[in-house]
Amino acid sequence: MDYTDSQQEAIDSQDGNLQIIACAGSGKTQVISQRIVGLLRDKASEGIGPASIVAFTFTKKAAGELKDRIHRLCLEQLGQDIGLAEMYVGTIHGFCLNLLQTHENQFLKYSVLSDIQQRLLIDRHSKESGLTGLITLDGKPLKRWVDSRLYQRLLSMVREAEIDETALGDHPIRQALTNYLALLHRKRFLDYSMLLTEAVTAIVVDQVLRDKLATSLRYLSVDEYQDVNPL
Repeated sequence: MDYTDSQQEAIDSQDGNLQIIACAGSGKTQVISQRIVGLLRDKASEGIGPASIVAFTFTKKAAGELKDRIHRLCLEQLGQDIGLAEMYVGTIHGFCLNLLQTHENQFLKYSVLSDIQQRLLIDRHSKESGLTGLITLDGKPLKRWVDSRLYQRLLSMVREAEIDETALGDHPIRQALTNYLALLHRKRFLDYSMLLTEAVTAIVVDQVLRDKLATSLRYLSVDEYQDVNPL
């Protein structure tokens, strides 16, 4: 495949931080795939292999497409695809789940909730989840089956956004979140936000884990980087 000068420059930029900015349909995924294959080819003498590279996507479908392209390019240009199974290509949430269930034994028996399952859990345990402990601006408590979607967004915002802790003060959402997290642990569930928060916490507090990740993972690629949140 022939690449434009800008695309080739991105492919050849192997060290340091790189941000690719381009419109939809301009070949970003192809460039990312080719850059990864270039790393496997050019950095092998430095001990860089598939296990040294992580490629994040935001959907499983996108991950499948990226895997297919990397696989095809490896066969075409390197003549083999040995070891590619050791490269993580997938969602950030999936990576966090793998990390927790590999290095944090307490999460081995936890199940991951989809958004729909999370909402059902909140509604079925409206008091324990903290839902009915919050009130609207007109002084009415949040209602099960009615306000649970709003409550989901609140929980996600408090845990994943950059919150002014001083402005938040002793807002009732703090107690609601405490109740909700206790419910998750009791039921042995992980929601999408909890996957991120627990993985980040593990990396921050566990020096051994942090050193292991820093040593083994040398290159990180994020497709659709603009979709990441502060967490």
